[in-house]
Amino acid sequence: MNELIYKILLVILVLSMNVIRRYYQKRYKATHALTTRQKHQSREKLMQWLMFFSLAVPGIMWLFTDWLSFAQFDLPDSVRILGFVIGICSMLLFGYVHKILGDNWSPVLEIRPEHELVISGPYKWVRHPMYSAMLLWLVSFTLISANWLYACSISAGLAILFVVRIPDEEKLMLEEFGEQYKTYVKQAKRLIPFIY
Repeated sequence: MNELIYKILLVILVLSMNVIRRYYQKRYKATHALTTRQKHQSREKLMQWLMFFSLAVPGIMWLFTDWLSFAQFDLPDSVRILGFVIGICSMLLFGYVHKILGDNWSPVLEIRPEHELVISGPYKWVRHPMYSAMLLWLVSFTLISANWLYACSISAGLAILFVVRIPDEEKLMLEEFGEQYKTYVKQAKRLIPFIY
């Protein structure tokens, strides 16, 4: 199959991801009241830039230049199409998680007024389903691009994000919800249902 088709499929997924995120960012700005507790503002900005450089920059290079062609590897068309299907699933999960969170969602690490502990929908199975969707992006984008350097870049960005952000989020939830959150931690895995 023509490589251009895979580039188009990747663009479709990236645009979908950005449409979902932009919609909820606009909603956040419209409904956002004064936060009761916002944590690590400078580190949050750093995380946003990290994700941009680990996902977007190599993605743009793969899409519009041949600079990453040395890192291509062979995959059957069926596997690359499967990557697109996984990508669709990840975008559906990404959108659903935003919807379930509603006004509890924030682009920064914070507790908002009247914040609720969400344990329904995908939160019944994992404590961080938005990050689970990002793991699916990794699989999807790797299979579609068939480029090990792009895969390594995404992996490095997500690993840093998960190592830094997840403990901070869980600490904040524990401070806010106490025993309720401790009970929830025992019921739901962190990222992958039934496994981790």
